[in-house]
Amino acid sequence: MIYIHFENPPTPHFIAAGKALYRKGDRHKKRSNIGVFDLLFVISGKLFIMEENQQYTIGENQLLILSPDKTHSSYRICDAETSFYWVHMGFSGAYYESEHIHPVSKVSNKSLFRDTSFYVTLPKYIQLPEDQGQFLKNYIDPLLMFSINKYDNHTEKYRKINNPLKQQQHFLNVLDMLNLDSRFSNTPDTLASEIMQYLQNNYEKSFTIQDLAQMYNFHPVHIIRCMKNSYHITPVQALTTIRLERAKELLSMTALSVNSVSESVGFSSCSYFIKKFKEHYNKTPAQYRNEIRDGLK
Repeated sequence: MIYIHFENPPTPHFIAAGKALYRKGDRHKKRSNIGVFDLLFVISGKLFIMEENQQYTIGENQLLILSPDKTHSSYRICDAETSFYWVHMGFSGAYYESEHIHPVSKVSNKSLFRDTSFYVTLPKYIQLPEDQGQFLKNYIDPLLMFSINKYDNHTEKYRKINNPLKQQQHFLNVLDMLNLDSRFSNTPDTLASEIMQYLQNNYEKSFTIQDLAQMYNFHPVHIIRCMKNSYHITPVQALTTIRLERAKELLSMTALSVNSVSESVGFSSCSYFIKKFKEHYNKTPAQYRNEIRDGLK
């Protein structure tokens, strides 16, 4: 994978964004040295983009960031109707592309009276999971200013931006989500540990990854990334495991019905509880309880 490393400050900034609809047989225009980074994110269909001599096929939930100082074009026409977002971002600082996820030179704090430098590292070309693709779409939506429809060969400016600072704030959410340099985010191991402790203490409650994001003031994708780095599982997987382990205790130590055990540990559906229990332990809750009882005889 190729990564684009941006030395900050200054931070990459938003310029313009739009949504485009291409017909089967349409192609992306050839452009050279456009002076801005061009992020392409496909919602449906496929784009076939060449940058210099490198070819990319961008399908659903895939993105490609085109460099400001290179030539890009289509190397083949769209083979189906294709919908995609484009985001132009500017950057006046130093950047480079590399196969290494972490920058070659570490950037450290200079002094109390100078800028604190750091890197933002973005993937050049990546396939996003479906949930992350939806998050990215939600963050780009408020930035959309133009609509390009090849069916009527028309470009429409359909949103007037009244608050440029709010606009940049939305764009920073996009950067935060896509940023891969862990040094940009504070203490991921500590955050993962705090979240795991919270899950263990509150497993019976109903909450979502968005609730955790709001609680800890981090993007949902960052929380998932921290948990995977530290525990190799997502928050949802961790919560399910904690609930199932607690259910095993209740099944072996109490006379509660399977339905009551399911409710006690936070499952909203008994049938779903039984399904997950069997997936984890290769037996149903009732079978597990019977085995425990037989072992005590």
